[in-house]
Amino acid sequence: NKIIVAVCPDYRRKLQNEKYPLKLKITFKGQRRYYATGYSATKDEWLIINSSSVKGKLKTIRNEIVKIESKAEEKISRLSLFSFQSFQDEFFEQPIRYKSLRSIFEDAIVQLEREERIGTAKCFKTTINVLEEFKPNLKLSNITVKLLNEFDIWMQTKGNSSTTTGIYLRTLRTLVNKAIVERQFDPKFYPFGRNKYQIPTGSKNKRSLNKEQLKAIFDYKSDPQNYFLNRSLAFWKFTYLANGINMMDIANLRKKDLFEDTIVFSRQKTKRSNRQSPRQITIIRNEIINQTIKMWGNINATENDFVFDIISKDDSAYDVKDKVNQFVKVTNDWMKKVGKLLGIEMPITTYVARHSFSTMLLRKGASVEFISESLGHSDIKTTQNYLAGFDLEAKKEMMKSLIDF
Repeated sequence: NKIIVAVCPDYRRKLQNEKYPLKLKITFKGQRRYYATGYSATKDEWLIINSSSVKGKLKTIRNEIVKIESKAEEKISRLSLFSFQSFQDEFFEQPIRYKSLRSIFEDAIVQLEREERIGTAKCFKTTINVLEEFKPNLKLSNITVKLLNEFDIWMQTKGNSSTTTGIYLRTLRTLVNKAIVERQFDPKFYPFGRNKYQIPTGSKNKRSLNKEQLKAIFDYKSDPQNYFLNRSLAFWKFTYLANGINMMDIANLRKKDLFEDTIVFSRQKTKRSNRQSPRQITIIRNEIINQTIKMWGNINATENDFVFDIISKDDSAYDVKDKVNQFVKVTNDWMKKVGKLLGIEMPITTYVARHSFSTMLLRKGASVEFISESLGHSDIKTTQNYLAGFDLEAKKEMMKSLIDF
């Protein structure tokens, strides 16, 4: 969609001296916005301004008009994602604290998309849409303790949980923190924290299965003709046994990650933050993991091919996110049905598999450090520094306990 830039008379508004204000007109997707230039001209003067014989004062006006148009085009070319609001902020060079919250979010979204952090980008899009539904045309300088409390109450009246409110406000806090680092927001006005606004964390519901429930799932005999049920069971068990691996990491496993006794990979979630020294996760292969790879893996895969047929090399970052989300949804839907058949009240999801992995290891006496390394956590610096890595035999012994029901 081409953006058209032009200065022209605003014939809707005639001034007292028979002149019309000259305005910068921006056209995008059939919509127009007009911005004052400070110049005006009669109809005859406008014709002269656009002629080759222009001179004197009118020539000066034409030169200024050309400068305005050039500046507008230059500002537009700098925008990662065009919107009239973001253009206005850039053209009039507003300090970031006075910029619209939407334009700040849009800049962040484009950067996230460039980094292929699609899930986070989608979260940012949802957050700004909800914030603007609550109060349109917000600026960063409007983010105060009072406004955050009002938003919290508004979310409650809309029937949203504190967990949902927390997701949106943690996203907003990320941008405020970034603005502080860039010296664009005064820390003394920081609205989050103790004695200010504290982001709700939501209730911590039980998310792990006990030994008997896990045994029931592993012993469950499914209809061999039901493709999606069998696939869902296989990948749920794979998640549980393979260090609680999430579905995005399963989808991104390549044949070169597979070794005789292990699978070694780096989490997709932490690859960007640990580029210089990416932390690798080692999964100990067992009979069930091997059977899943044999049954559901790509038989003719070369070293750089994906192990499972969930995503393809030609997929965009958005395609990958959508395909993995769909795979998770189908898996969760079928596993919830299995749970009901087995009399398990908790909805069984892939997240429950991951949580059950860590909880079972803890019950079996594994150290928190071992579990942290197995899960690939990278946000607990002290734990990371403490870990020197566990040897293969120790890992094998720990993994055997996962199916010691």
